[in-house]
Amino acid sequence: MRTQKEKDFEALYLSHKDKIYRLCLGFVRDKELANDLFQEILIKIWRHLDSFKGESEISTWIYRIAYNTALTFSTREKKQGEKKVEIPDNLNLTEPENLSQELENRLQQLYQAISELNELDRIIATLLLEGNAYKVIAEISGISENYVAVKVNRIKALLTQKLNPQTHGN
Repeated sequence: MRTQKEKDFEALYLSHKDKIYRLCLGFVRDKELANDLFQEILIKIWRHLDSFKGESEISTWIYRIAYNTALTFSTREKKQGEKKVEIPDNLNLTEPENLSQELENRLQQLYQAISELNELDRIIATLLLEGNAYKVIAEISGISENYVAVKVNRIKALLTQKLNPQTHGN
């Protein structure tokens, strides 16, 4: 018989897996590293699920775990000198639903451009793409809501320049 924690975790996994995975893809450049980060985030959510007090939305709590885990993960990967990590062949991760090839290519370009941003800008861009309000992004990233708005404008300008270099003289 399954415990309540297992049922709660499964429900959270099913409702948040695509968002968490896309956040991972936006945070690290390599798909294998994104898979590792995704697994680390899920493990931390599982370990700390009992400690969720309901003082914020569950999605904010999950994103905060994802953000902190991604920062730690990224720092650790930099220290290892971009060392490749082997993932078992039998690992079956569900990716976001299939998209048209053109849309998929454009999304890959966008995520590539996002992955070239600094860490804070990457997390803000990814959270914004997931439809989070500035207030939620501020709570997750630990900066003020006004500063989130400033950062969003700067990020949009940077991404526009990266994705359309011919119109910006690059």
